[in-house]
Amino acid sequence: MSHPTPYRVRIRMYRQGLGDCFLVSFRGDAGLVHALIDCGTLGAKMTGVTMEEVVADIRRETGDHLHLLVATHEHKDHVSGFGTERAAFDEIRVDRVWVAWTENPKDPDARKIQKHKGDLMEAVGLAARALGAARTADPAEARAMGEMRGGMEELLGFFGDLPAAGEPFAAALAKTVHEAMSYATGKAGKEGVSFLEPGQVLEPDWLPGFRVYVLGPPRSEAALRNLGEHGSAELYHASAQSTELAAALAFGASEKPFRDFRAGLQGDDRQEFDRRLPFDPRFRVETADEKDCGKRFPSYHAESEAWRRIDADWLTGAPELALQLDSYTNNTSLAFAVEMVDDGRVLLFAADAQVGNWLSWHELTFRVGEADGSGRAVTAADLLRRAVVYKVGHHASHNATVTGKGLELMERDDLVAMIALDHEVAINKRPHRWEMPAPALYRRLLEKTGGRVLRSDIGWADDDAAERVIPKAEREAGRAGADVDVTNLYVELRLS
Repeated sequence: MSHPTPYRVRIRMYRQGLGDCFLVSFRGDAGLVHALIDCGTLGAKMTGVTMEEVVADIRRETGDHLHLLVATHEHKDHVSGFGTERAAFDEIRVDRVWVAWTENPKDPDARKIQKHKGDLMEAVGLAARALGAARTADPAEARAMGEMRGGMEELLGFFGDLPAAGEPFAAALAKTVHEAMSYATGKAGKEGVSFLEPGQVLEPDWLPGFRVYVLGPPRSEAALRNLGEHGSAELYHASAQSTELAAALAFGASEKPFRDFRAGLQGDDRQEFDRRLPFDPRFRVETADEKDCGKRFPSYHAESEAWRRIDADWLTGAPELALQLDSYTNNTSLAFAVEMVDDGRVLLFAADAQVGNWLSWHELTFRVGEADGSGRAVTAADLLRRAVVYKVGHHASHNATVTGKGLELMERDDLVAMIALDHEVAINKRPHRWEMPAPALYRRLLEKTGGRVLRSDIGWADDDAAERVIPKAEREAGRAGADVDVTNLYVELRLS
């Protein structure tokens, strides 16, 4: 297709399935500047596009030269391509890499965050194994436990390939997704990587005419842990989160006798373990000693009363911890806005930022200089009001786009939403289908954009849900003037 008016910005959203891979090309005085934002997938059912095809197109389009590589956070659906297609990426020259401050190994706060994620990952892995080994006389309960374990393992799949039995989860998962993230971070060498901080304003000389505002992740630990409570007014739909289970998992899933497990703890770890015990250790009776337990509690252990036992009930909260791990990692996403300096239009790349990340943007004030030497203050609300492109967070899930301090501030008539998605992959996840796109959010995106919603799985949003919100004729009228191509390999938006 020919395009008589040269574009200033071209955003190519690849169709490799449930995952993000965006090639953003900026036209400047010296030619095109290419930036790749993420490159990953959890699989493709609706398009069949492979990562090999995607990376081959990136190489052709850029001439094996990326001026910028952005890796927003360490999840398989954002970075797996840097591992699976490493040989191809080895041929691509990368001038610079941007990642969040949370990836900086020299930053003490970043190291604490990485340790917290590692501890959560290990606890979730142990719980998944414990669910597989749990014994119950109730077939329905056994099926439920199997479904819970499957769901937890699928969430752990965001971090890499599951380890063999007996191998530590955190260390094993680090062999896959962590290696892909490390490869991307190091692609421009030690001097070429920038660990970006919220509040930074970047006006690089290699990107004339554009200004970048770093929005998140926040420095506040409280903000990073704010994943959105049930019923939160800042979400289009919310689910509860639980953080109380982590303390019990390591012991319960270890299958060691109490005394042996406690003896293996050192210093502060043992004190913390003792502090969390509901009863003094002298009152414990080891369930592993079935003969002693049978004598002390004959009715509880009677075969006829098996349906009443609660030995494995403590594990039923484990899936909530897996969700917390997943969401906490999403909340460390590098989120930023790109402004076209001459007319103020803004492109918003929120990665998978969740509530705490989004809300923290409104605590920032950006200081920018003008051509006449004056200065002015810019706020997140101002940037959102001027957004013409919104890369929708986390495949349009319910908890990665906030309301009053997010989407509702986006008020331009020419706003376009871009969703990296594979609906079939999402709804076939277990134990419960992943609602992507979340119905309430999807409806509001269609309303706010006048139907200008692009999806990597189907192209323009012309499914039955879209038809119920905005009739076809109205959607087509709203899209008039949008410069878009939908090919088998990508969905492309151009801004003049």
